[in-house]
Amino acid sequence: MGTSTSSPRSFSTTKVSTLPMSSSTAPSKEPNCEKIVKDNKECAKNVKTADTTDIEDLHQIAVKSGSNTYIDPSTGFMVFTELAHLKRGKCCGSMCRHCPYGWENVRTKNGTSTQTRKAKVQSGDVAMAKELIHKIQNTNVTTSGGDSKYKTNGLTSSSSPAPHTKSSPLKTQTGKGGRHGGRHTSKNVPYTRNGDRGTSQLLTGERRKKNDDSFEAMGTVDELCSIVGTVHAELLAVIEKEGDETMTFYGDLPDWLLDVMSRLFDVGSHVANPRRRREKDDIDIEEEETNDFTSDGVGGGFDPEHIDELEDWIDEITDELPELNSFVLPTGGKASAQLHVARTVCRRAERRTISLVEEGVCDPNALRYLNRLSDFFFTAARWTNYCEGREEIQYRRPYRGANQRGRVKINLDQK
Repeated sequence: MGTSTSSPRSFSTTKVSTLPMSSSTAPSKEPNCEKIVKDNKECAKNVKTADTTDIEDLHQIAVKSGSNTYIDPSTGFMVFTELAHLKRGKCCGSMCRHCPYGWENVRTKNGTSTQTRKAKVQSGDVAMAKELIHKIQNTNVTTSGGDSKYKTNGLTSSSSPAPHTKSSPLKTQTGKGGRHGGRHTSKNVPYTRNGDRGTSQLLTGERRKKNDDSFEAMGTVDELCSIVGTVHAELLAVIEKEGDETMTFYGDLPDWLLDVMSRLFDVGSHVANPRRRREKDDIDIEEEETNDFTSDGVGGGFDPEHIDELEDWIDEITDELPELNSFVLPTGGKASAQLHVARTVCRRAERRTISLVEEGVCDPNALRYLNRLSDFFFTAARWTNYCEGREEIQYRRPYRGANQRGRVKINLDQK
């Protein structure tokens, strides 16, 4: 949503900075909030500003100027405009302030629709959304003095629009970063400079410090995903070295790891799209323990079926391994050692997520998945040693009555 739920109509006089339109106006099939988050501060250098005392006027100025966001002066949050939602092509279900889809995908705790807002277009109607975007793009902005502003290359000018020529590409956008390109390329670059002061932006539009609980959780999940990618690359290297054209040296583990990385992206997207923190008065005593998060593909929740799938994978490879009744040293082959690193980072990601679940802004199923995932990494570490024909080093007493635990090597082929 990007704002608090209260939205007073009047605000003190504020300046609104506008943003350039996306080069692609058609709504994408999969909504991507990162693409529509813009740097208001940078764009303020290139566009005009207008004074306003009304929140709806503030929004209209931003939309007609081609902006995807504006700053709510009462909260300091960045709010998505109607234009941004039209580009997404469907309702995200977050009860956004300027949703043109009438909150079509917003659901109550029992799963029913809460559509109470008048819709301008049906969620998922890409053609109509594109038509509305086109209409907005061809609308001039009028200032309080009556002067018309024309959009030129996504920017706003108080003079007539200069004709576009092939000899003058979008040089005004060069070097801004992000989708505007860098100093030496017009292609999308990963830097935007928005976070140079230690803040970053959630998918809701809200900016927080980078050491906020949400970003700590997201960062740890991202770290974990990168480690899993390293393990996957190592498995492929061994498979290539062994000349295994059937890709069955490790069974289904390489494919499972690809799925795990995708699910970690799901967790990160969900944490980046937190719901409004609940107040005590908001919680119904009878429904206090009810999980009303919905897995919708845009960070609304986490599908519990993935947890069951992890348990099935653990059962499948455990059945091929000898019974385990002691601790295991985190060593063996390179892939096995890396999986143990993944296991410990996964535990940290789980710890970082607990506070978000307790605050009611994170789906408990995401926490359950991380808990089960560390068990999967442990079992997968044993499995890779087994597939590579390596011994397992257990930490236990070498014999009954021994005063000191030690290292005991076990042949994993002996079930």
